[in-house]
Amino acid sequence: MAAPSLPPLKALRVFEVAARLRSFTAAAEELSITHSAVSQQIRILEEYVGQPLFAREARGVALLPCAQAYFPEVQASLERIAAATAKLKSPGYGGALRVSATPSLTMKWLIPRLSAFQALHPGIDVQLTTQGRPFLDRGGDAGSDVLVRLGYLAHPEFTCVHCLDDFHVPVASPRFIERNRLAAPADCLGHPLLKVAGGMDHWPRWFALAKVDVPAQLPGPVFDHQFLCMQAAMNELGIALAPWCLLDDDIRADRLRPLFTLPQLPNAGIHALYRPDSPAAAAAQLFIEWLRAQGREASQPA
Repeated sequence: MAAPSLPPLKALRVFEVAARLRSFTAAAEELSITHSAVSQQIRILEEYVGQPLFAREARGVALLPCAQAYFPEVQASLERIAAATAKLKSPGYGGALRVSATPSLTMKWLIPRLSAFQALHPGIDVQLTTQGRPFLDRGGDAGSDVLVRLGYLAHPEFTCVHCLDDFHVPVASPRFIERNRLAAPADCLGHPLLKVAGGMDHWPRWFALAKVDVPAQLPGPVFDHQFLCMQAAMNELGIALAPWCLLDDDIRADRLRPLFTLPQLPNAGIHALYRPDSPAAAAAQLFIEWLRAQGREASQPA
């Protein structure tokens, strides 16, 4: 039996990045090639499949209908190749994989999911440590194999991989909601607005999306970490503006409820960084591919 005909693999890689980022310019930056090289590879693939794949728009590109079903298949296939190669490069990796993240991401996102990774890769011993965001922004300590954070970080020693798109939504405890009239975004102004240090602009930006004018000073306390802000909301101290990715367990347990599905305040999403020249690089790539799969399975507000 003849081997199946494969499209140019380099062109497929460029297609996956351009389709995921919806931008040839952003794809060129991620792949460290020129914009014209991206265009050339897309043109090669379009000639191979015999039809255009992208519509050029003012702010980037959009997949044409014929390519919308093609993209997830290509993405999944490339990820399987990457995972298989990582296993081949580091068979039976038995060392510790040192993963650093902020306390909120560790508590609310990583720990609830980590048993699933360990079931898939029992030979990889994941050791979690928590560090503050300024520490992670500097690249963490020399012992970290993977850094997980909200937001993109360019660092010369690390490769940064996008794992999950995300946004902030206002949440409060069920009893708080039942006791107060919160029919529209403007109604939040009559209550304490819980804030996180380092994210003091989140509430003003959310109100701007809701087209609500706000005073220069908004009422409510400030907390060092997002999980403390969310805990304060659970204890009926006010309304928190929290990343959707951290809310899953608390919403399922009905400890917190979203007040409104719109507007959603976009944030940079979850990113993972690893050292490609580290002895643990292959295990780190498996961990990051698993994180990306978790991101694809993430739910949206009803």
